Amino acid sequence: MILISVFERSETYTHWSTIRDKDGVAVDPTNVKITIYDPCDNVIVNDQLMTKSDTGIYYYEHILSSTASYGNYRTTVKATAMVGQIGIMADEFFVMPWKVEQDVRRKIGLGDDADISDSDLSHLSWSSYKQALVDLYIHRYMDIPKGDPDTGNKWNGTNLNYQTPQYPIADVNGDGTVSGNTVDCTKDMDVWWIDTDGYRQEGLVTVTNSDHGEINISQVGGAALPSTTKHVYLDYWTVPQNYDEFIFREAVAYLAAHHVELRLEGREKLTIADINANSTILIKSPQRYYREYRRLMRLINKPKIGGG
Repeated sequence: MILISVFERSETYTHWSTIRDKDGVAVDPTNVKITIYDPCDNVIVNDQLMTKSDTGIYYYEHILSSTASYGNYRTTVKATAMVGQIGIMADEFFVMPWKVEQDVRRKIGLGDDADISDSDLSHLSWSSYKQALVDLYIHRYMDIPKGDPDTGNKWNGTNLNYQTPQYPIADVNGDGTVSGNTVDCTKDMDVWWIDTDGYRQEGLVTVTNSDHGEINISQVGGAALPSTTKHVYLDYWTVPQNYDEFIFREAVAYLAAHHVELRLEGREKLTIADINANSTILIKSPQRYYREYRRLMRLINKPKIGGG
């Protein structure tokens, strides 16, 4: 049986826990509570009671938000006994734009009982997605921002509105939202400025319209950049003009398949039992999935480094 470890936005995540005593017998503690943390380690479900299904078996259902961040979610289940003893069990799951691991199974021909856990496959799928984003997007380092799209004003002591020279701004960290640098774990771009004495000062940038490169830039305290500012620089990524969502998803699946293949070969356990009975695919070349990944990426990306 495949244990679902990857979910999409708006789906229901169901966590099951079995509580056993030291002899391995299912038992009912006084209470069983769950806490869920998002990819930024914020608590989204706080110490909620789980529902009993049978002796020692408990579950909790959580409906994921339609704007849930993509990434790795942690869960902790705390079982408290009548004598006050507490047992804590940790687990995790992923929220992604699509169920990459299903594509990987189909491409590599892995059956449900293949010698790779659902958890490992989910990790490889997520890390492949993150790697593909960096390979896809174009890095814009030390770009000089344009002024307010409506007035043309730049750093005059009052203006906060600017525009990136290149756009759309990319969601390079892959969390599903294009963000500035106000929250470190969601950061997709950065800004700094050179003051009148020639010293580098960190700034704040927020994204107001990623498709058109519209951003707000301020000092760390929120005030506009002073009129004596010498230079302002951006560090961000942009989406290539010929980006194609379908091709990108295919590429991610092939990259994940490549990593799965390496994992299985590394264990020297890739046998006929690991291959789905209905599949005619056999692993012959260690690089064949990676070559297909690179071929697909060349169709949709541009040179990686750009600047102002």
